[in-house]
Amino acid sequence: MPRIFMLAGAAAALLVAAPAPAQDGTPLEYGQALQRLNQRAGAVQGADLDYRARQLQAQALRRIDAPDLRLNGFVGRVSTALSVDTSRITQALEPGLAPVLELLPPLPGLSLPEIPDTIEAQRVVNVRSLGLGSVWPLYTGGRLQALKEVAAGRADEAGAALQSAQDEAALQLAQRYFDVQLARKASRLRAAAVKVAREHQQMARKLERTGLIAKVERLKADVAVDNAQREAAKAASDLEVAGLALRRLLAEEQEVVPATPLFVHERAVGSLASFVDAALASNAAWKQIASKRRQAAASLKLQGQAFSPTVIGVANYNLNRGGTARANWLVGVALSVPLVDRIDRARLGAAARLEQQRVEVAAEQAGRDIPTLAESQWRAMEDARQRYLAMGSAIELAQETLRLAQVSFKNGQAATADVSDASLNLTKTALERAQAAHDYVLALARLLGTAGMPERLAEHARGATYVVELDKE
Repeated sequence: MPRIFMLAGAAAALLVAAPAPAQDGTPLEYGQALQRLNQRAGAVQGADLDYRARQLQAQALRRIDAPDLRLNGFVGRVSTALSVDTSRITQALEPGLAPVLELLPPLPGLSLPEIPDTIEAQRVVNVRSLGLGSVWPLYTGGRLQALKEVAAGRADEAGAALQSAQDEAALQLAQRYFDVQLARKASRLRAAAVKVAREHQQMARKLERTGLIAKVERLKADVAVDNAQREAAKAASDLEVAGLALRRLLAEEQEVVPATPLFVHERAVGSLASFVDAALASNAAWKQIASKRRQAAASLKLQGQAFSPTVIGVANYNLNRGGTARANWLVGVALSVPLVDRIDRARLGAAARLEQQRVEVAAEQAGRDIPTLAESQWRAMEDARQRYLAMGSAIELAQETLRLAQVSFKNGQAATADVSDASLNLTKTALERAQAAHDYVLALARLLGTAGMPERLAEHARGATYVVELDKE
């Protein structure tokens, strides 16, 4: 069981007596809130749809280098004009035919037809064709594989963009979720300060009636109550604004009541080196650079093989079994070698190399920036943790100072200002410690986001050593 350190907003006797306004709505753990946000956030949903679309596009190209099969059909009429030159035939027959005609007896009424110089014919044919055809890219110089790599790289880039959107949403949720917890704590501390001021005011009025203090001391007590009420009203307003921001972020119709308190660990949740390694392996920006590298390499390969030959296997089988189109089949290999292209492939290749260099420059810069960011966030987290742990004695001192000031005032040995200052100091110290816990949680959330595991914040909250509990009603 975690040890619970309760941040007081009043004297020790008033720690569990500060009233809190009733809140409607169902308590919501941070992990549950994160799930709802990922389901409803427009940026996350849009990135998820883009990622799924890119994945489908990459999957659609998996068989781009495999054979296909098509059913081809044709129905129509074909008109054919036939023209045969017969002049040479006539010239060849005349020398040999004349002697034969001289030997024949005269035949009355018989005349030999003349052979025309050309014979022409016009024919219209109904054509029906049905067959199976297939094309198989046998060799393309690696261009088809490069296309698949580009599509896969685009899918990886969309996946990195989805992770980035989820990380940003998780950080925004952590900010608003724990802002509400800090505002709730501040509201209760201010309410406890009002109660202390009113009790002191009652004591001052009683002592004024007995003549133990002057009227000015009672007036100072009245002013202290007014100041405390003003601060309490401001704290309540800040809580309402923070709650509204959280509710709108989660698209909830009713008020959201955070159930995961501010927390602090007694020891560091991980070493600096472990978080730097995790960031270099799982950071969304680093994954995006890796996807850009993949695309740039594939694009360079695609442009570099632009003039390589293409070998395609072709097959066709005609399914007709009669009519004008007889059954037939065809199998062969087609070769294509580009010689002159309308596009300047050399410039496209140079552009692809420049793009690859740009990605490497970005990778080199990210290799320096990501560890630096992780280190700064880790140190901010540790600084907030140390501040929280170091302020335990300050809380005890402020509580004891207020108690002694109240006792001294009753005995006429202290002024109203002493009690007011002690009460304000206790409230201020408690708020500072709560702020330190808030800073710790947000620094941890940022660090986990940089390391690519923002969802683990809920796990760290459950294993925390200290939790900042709200005062009990």
